[in-house]
Amino acid sequence: MKAYTLKKKKDTGELHLFEGEKLDATRCSSNDISICGKMKKPESIENVFQCLDDASARKKCAEIGRKVCGICVSHLYTTY
Repeated sequence: MKAYTLKKKKDTGELHLFEGEKLDATRCSSNDISICGKMKKPESIENVFQCLDDASARKKCAEIGRKVCGICVSHLYTTY
């Protein structure tokens, strides 16, 4: 199952989403580059949230607001 982690970028404070996989009940992986491609994992200073499903990640990002990268968030609303 897909899992999402929101990371804060060191130099700008921007918030970017990273997609990964749920490993078990408490752990998940995340890709090395954000969904938008503008941030790499080592540029992160903290996780705002981690291991959320798409619906929960959408809700949290909406609560946080404009600080979250719009390109990253738009991925959560994509229908296939």
